[in-house]
Amino acid sequence: MVLGLGLLGLTPTLALATETSNAVEAVAQSRMSTVAHINGRNKPVIYVGQFDGCDSVTVQNGDDHFDHYRVCGHEVRARNTVSPSWTESDGGKAVLKAVVSNAVLYGAASQTDANGYLITARSLGALQPICTNVEVIISYEGDLVDRALKSICSNPR
Repeated sequence: MVLGLGLLGLTPTLALATETSNAVEAVAQSRMSTVAHINGRNKPVIYVGQFDGCDSVTVQNGDDHFDHYRVCGHEVRARNTVSPSWTESDGGKAVLKAVVSNAVLYGAASQTDANGYLITARSLGALQPICTNVEVIISYEGDLVDRALKSICSNPR
């Protein structure tokens, strides 16, 4: 049967789906973002967080194209959704600043803004004693909207 699928051209598609599913499941299990080799290219595979009891993971295909997945148990499901854009209006910028500041102080923080976007930040460690690297994830209903890595440096006293 595999030979028959190969002749029909279905095996490469199945292999690509397996590469993606394996990468998504590994990120869900570790709850750590990574870069995976999928479809002949290195792609960011981003752990977004938990939503409705499942892990949310996104594969970044290009600058502004995201493929969203849910992992429930060991089942990987494609979401086939497009996330709405986040803006700093309606107090969003203040929430972002507070979440990043709390992540620097406490290691991790999250808060939902007035429009329902979840802003999550966590400290990844420091390059220098006065700087902290922070991963910031903005999501909506468990789907990634934006992600940034920031280096936050304080003035030495």
